[in-house]
Amino acid sequence: MTGKSNTWMQLGLRLSNCRQDRNMTQEELAGRLGITPQAVSKWERGQSLPDISMLSDLATLLNVSADWLLGIRGEQRPESKEKASPGGYLPDFVQEMPPELGNCLRGSLEQLELVFGEGLVPPFLGDSPYGKLIQDLRIQLAREGILMPVVRLRDNNHMAMGKKEFMILSFHNVLYSEVLDTADEGTVRYMIDRLADTVRSKYHEILCPDLMKNIVDNLKIRYPALIEDVVPERISYGLLTETVKLVLSRGNSMCYLPKMLEIMECALRKDPAADPHQLAEQVLQGIQREDNFYVFLRQRQTQDA
Repeated sequence: MTGKSNTWMQLGLRLSNCRQDRNMTQEELAGRLGITPQAVSKWERGQSLPDISMLSDLATLLNVSADWLLGIRGEQRPESKEKASPGGYLPDFVQEMPPELGNCLRGSLEQLELVFGEGLVPPFLGDSPYGKLIQDLRIQLAREGILMPVVRLRDNNHMAMGKKEFMILSFHNVLYSEVLDTADEGTVRYMIDRLADTVRSKYHEILCPDLMKNIVDNLKIRYPALIEDVVPERISYGLLTETVKLVLSRGNSMCYLPKMLEIMECALRKDPAADPHQLAEQVLQGIQREDNFYVFLRQRQTQDA
């Protein structure tokens, strides 16, 4: 067996053991990640590796470190200061809860869900393009400064949903809904396109402190001087999230996050007691300038109309 094959097999074994320890099926893990069960099966059999963009979400769902999954570190939870429980993953006070209750509790409020009636189930079966479309969307949104959380797929037949109705939810709030006339080979792509539009336009409804932390951790790689000793030391994740949500609700983009942080840090030096609304106004003044590229284009479109 080659070194590469052995590495893939070791990762697959770790992944399979963690998933089963959490009483999670391959189908459930795939649904939480927005991929096909076949992809998870290939990972666990050592036939392929997860895309690097999914490692963080995969590790979070399994409650292990990405380093441990990759075999870089020997500990499953190296950051935990709690004494490891017999299961080796969570502190004892968490392990005392029955696994099925813990899974329900952690999944009771999802950041992003795609829920649909039974008439829209068939397009997601078999060789559905869903996994590839979701992966491509995650990459495209990342280029726009948007980290899309794991999308949970859920068919909802016990509620008063139409057979060909679908909804996009965030924390059980309906961000988008539509009833389709047909369900065919183009249905999945159409629904993913609506998901993309919704995430872009309603990101302020989806954003939360945990998601913001992931974004900042990635941003720190490129802008270390902007982040270090500022977030969360001077700007808490809660304050940053609330301020950014206010800015996004005015139609602005996450691509301005580095500039937002710069303006917020400067404003807090002048007034450490500034609240999210005051900080958001400072940010808006800084990024909504007339020579801003997007403002410039909007003005041109208005003039042409």
